[in-house]
Parts: sequence; C-alpha cells; structure tokens
Amino acid sequence: MRPFHNDEKYRITKRTVAILPCYDMMKQSIIVLEDGSTIMTPLRPYQLLQLSCRQYNSSIEERIVTAKRVASVKGKVPVVIEPTLGLVFFPTKSPKRDDCEWYAWSHMSEVLEEDGQTKLKTRNGMILPVNASPYIVRNQMKATGELMARYQQLNAMTLEERFNAIKS
Repeated sequence: MRPFHNDEKYRITKRTVAILPCYDMMKQSIIVLEDGSTIMTPLRPYQLLQLSCRQYNSSIEERIVTAKRVASVKGKVPVVIEPTLGLVFFPTKSPKRDDCEWYAWSHMSEVLEEDGQTKLKTRNGMILPVNASPYIVRNQMKATGELMARYQQLNAMTLEERFNAIKS
C-alpha cells in the first residue's frame, strides 16, 4: 500500500476501480486500482471526487445537476467526472455519508452475493466487498449505465439538438 504524499494530487483515472472510506486516524480513504494496488489518502471519498471534478474543469455539484437533468436520476446520483473518458462512479449510499463507497462503473462486471455479503466482480476478476445490498448495487449499476447511454446519445447529437434534449 502506497501512502499519500502531501505534494501528490491524486487524479482519478481509468485505472481507478473504487474509492472506499478508511477509518484510520490519519487516512480517510483508500483508492483501489485495477491492478489490485491501493493508495491511502487523507481526503474523504467525496472530497477526492470533488478534487477530480475540479481537475477536469468542473465541479461535483455541476456534474450531479447535469446527471439529474440528462438521465432523470434522483437519489444516489452517479458522478461523471469526465464523460469522454468514461470516468463515472456510482455511490452505494448517500454521497455525503462517511460510509459511502464509490465504484467505477466501467470496471464492474457483476454483482455477487456470498454468505449474505454483497460483492462486486471487476472485469479483470477482482472481487470487492460492498456495503450495500445486491438490489441497491444492481440499481446503481443500471442507473449509471442508463446515464452513460444518454451521454453517448447526446454526444452524437448536434449542439442545438443537445440543448433541446436537456432543456425538456
């Protein structure tokens, strides 16, 4: 596990699989990468998402409002950090809760339930325990998929068509 250094700014990338809360006095979250390695940071998961949205010239509030408009998502809104790169994360609980976990939709392949524990299987075979029911995780994955499909539709439209689609 690699510690977070003060001069290092973590940017969520295509390699990021999950952002999980950490209940350590010095660290607030664990970032899981696709190779299974982890990075511990002093920032909470929501703060990391805020930082990453700013690094991609937006704000998390703007991304949430856009997701609500584009796909009519109401609660536990997925955050599209960078739509052209497919960087979209879905929460397991209310985003501002300390125990909210965030998963990269593009890395997830299936929801498993073993011995009463919900788990997510990634496309490369990694298994991650999840702090939500299989029903909630499946709904979050479905809502995120619909949001990404809507983004793809909008990208295929002209500027005027996009404006009219979002406005309605």
